[in-house]
Amino acid sequence: MSSRFLQSTRLLFPALVFATGTLTLPLHAESLQERQTRVLNVATKVSPTVVAITGTSRKGMMGSGSGVIVSKDGLILTAGHVLAATGEELTITLPGGREVRGKSLGRDMNRDAALAQITEPGEYPFAEMAPGDSVEEGEWVLALGHPGGYDPFRGAPLRVGRLWESDSKSYYRSDCTVSGGDSGGPLFDLDGRVIGIHSSISQNLSENRHVPIGVFAGVMERLKNGEVWGKLSTLMPGMKDPEETDEPKSTPRKPRPDAPSAPEPQSAPTRSKVYLGVQLDTIEGLGVQVTAVADGSPAAKAGVELEDVITKIDGATLKESDDIVSKVQSSKPGDKLKLTVKRGGAEKELEVTLAAPR
Repeated sequence: MSSRFLQSTRLLFPALVFATGTLTLPLHAESLQERQTRVLNVATKVSPTVVAITGTSRKGMMGSGSGVIVSKDGLILTAGHVLAATGEELTITLPGGREVRGKSLGRDMNRDAALAQITEPGEYPFAEMAPGDSVEEGEWVLALGHPGGYDPFRGAPLRVGRLWESDSKSYYRSDCTVSGGDSGGPLFDLDGRVIGIHSSISQNLSENRHVPIGVFAGVMERLKNGEVWGKLSTLMPGMKDPEETDEPKSTPRKPRPDAPSAPEPQSAPTRSKVYLGVQLDTIEGLGVQVTAVADGSPAAKAGVELEDVITKIDGATLKESDDIVSKVQSSKPGDKLKLTVKRGGAEKELEVTLAAPR
């Protein structure tokens, strides 16, 4: 059995190991097995709805991300920064490897929410969207997506965790491990309903942010009409939540008395003490692509631009986005980092002065 197959098996069936950093209540073997069975049943049900999205941006750079089909005619929920990086004409890779054409629709960049549409006629498997007020803190959730891009030998890996913050006015936060390429992928509840879309990936693997499903409900018609508005202002952990829009927000539902307890405040992931202000995706063989830059961030002030490909940091060649995350995480406010970036076929040297989160 190849090591690649073993790695894929661990990714696809993490439900076999339920221990997480935020689990506070012990589970009896029987309840654990029941929950595992439920998770695997949901994963089987929803996996056919999870897609990979690729395309070429206006600057000629190839971008990629994930999404989830939510209607039989091929409407896709994804993240705003994914469509910003993949352009107007899209290639949608369905489970099994079939590629179909698609197009970008609208983007709410304040909340990192976006819609795409499969343009080839047909009926497609789709997932149900949960009501915005049905999401409860402490509930078990499932994350799917295509980290590193579509892989026919692996499919969409399944990650299981807990939702430890469900504030629909900002972001949901979970301890499901996600990475580059997962952006735009779905977060499901144990009924197989979409409750969120992966947005920003934390430096802390146990803190990742998801666009609440209620955000989409509030602006769905604008997104379907192709409107684009706002600016992405929250990218790295510790940065302030996105600016409020004038769109109606749903009120988060309080947990049931018998619901699993949410993590204690002291057990919640800690915030980063320094930030760079970019969203990143690893491009195999090329480097690390910038898929979003926060306004006023250290990266923006240094001249980092959307779709730059970072190839080196302080002279060291990058292999993946985690190399940058680790470097930033080990730094302090005021430290300077030298980035080598490729832009339009030319290389540039940029010096970034890191800062404390706002």
